[in-house]
Amino acid sequence: MVTSVEPTRIVNNKSQTNTAAVASVFNYALHRGIGEQQLSAETGLVRTDLVNPETRLPGELLPILWNILGNAYSGQAVGLQMASVAPLPLPGFGPIPQAMKYAENLRSALKIFIHYRFVLSDQLWLNLVESDGEAFLQMYHPLDVLDAGRAAESVIALIRRSVQQAIDIEDPLVRVEFAHRPHSMHRIYETFFGVPVCFQQTCNALVFRRKALDIPTKQRDVHLFRYVQGNLDLLRDRWGLSDNTSPLTAIHRTIAQKAEFYEYSAEGIARHMNMSLRSLQRLVSDHGLTMRQLLENTRREKARQLLGHPALNIEAIAAQLGYSDVRAFRRAFKRWTGETPAQFRAGFMSRT
Repeated sequence: MVTSVEPTRIVNNKSQTNTAAVASVFNYALHRGIGEQQLSAETGLVRTDLVNPETRLPGELLPILWNILGNAYSGQAVGLQMASVAPLPLPGFGPIPQAMKYAENLRSALKIFIHYRFVLSDQLWLNLVESDGEAFLQMYHPLDVLDAGRAAESVIALIRRSVQQAIDIEDPLVRVEFAHRPHSMHRIYETFFGVPVCFQQTCNALVFRRKALDIPTKQRDVHLFRYVQGNLDLLRDRWGLSDNTSPLTAIHRTIAQKAEFYEYSAEGIARHMNMSLRSLQRLVSDHGLTMRQLLENTRREKARQLLGHPALNIEAIAAQLGYSDVRAFRRAFKRWTGETPAQFRAGFMSRT
């Protein structure tokens, strides 16, 4: 018997998400045996709210639904389970999978998903970071903390399905990284993804072989791609959204720009954006993050990239990352990855 749980506390009332995405989780909960009366009581939703897939609903509804499922089926990876049985085309993704399918190659497919991420949620942040040997499709949403990463697991798994649809000659995935703790046995995740899965990382990410980004899609077609892209642009205009809806986008862009000049200070980011440090910190806090987290995420990915260059010694890399003491860099890198910089470099070189 499914027991009732307390509704999730809403901490951000600005997020909007695709009605189709909410409907897919609502319907999945129904099919798993959770009563419609309970779902309606805890979300305030009725079936008629979910009829039009081109409307938007408060983003906070998704964590409530995922927590209902998580409490009802404790110990199960419900996000992966839903993603594995979701009908095609993928629910809530709109025309994005079609655009990915017709893109030139895997890199273009991932970038089109990043560009039109607003279809899923106006506060979803996606980023593609390429190093010498690997490419990280990073994902973050400010409401991830409310459902302990269950929605993130589902979206990551659905992106994986989209990639599998787009290319079929070889598996480009190296591993999967999640910021949260696992909800089920580790082997369940690794069986699902077919690669190592790491938890309690600094960011949710699908990690690809960088060379695989050049793999052509199996149905690439420039004319169909432009047609679907036009439909996505119309959808964006209908919802009154811009390409860079989330203020986090500007912050991440500024951090990346400053990193090119070896600058990793919150004060420097604030000055560059013509904001006070307090305003910048408050803006980031509104998205459930801290400037320290954002700067450390950038340092971590930059460190991985630089360690792929054997000509650079550890001291030079530490200096480029803004560390005056190489020992501080070693401690930070060990905290981020569980390896020393030398161990990571050795492993990287053995894979390339």
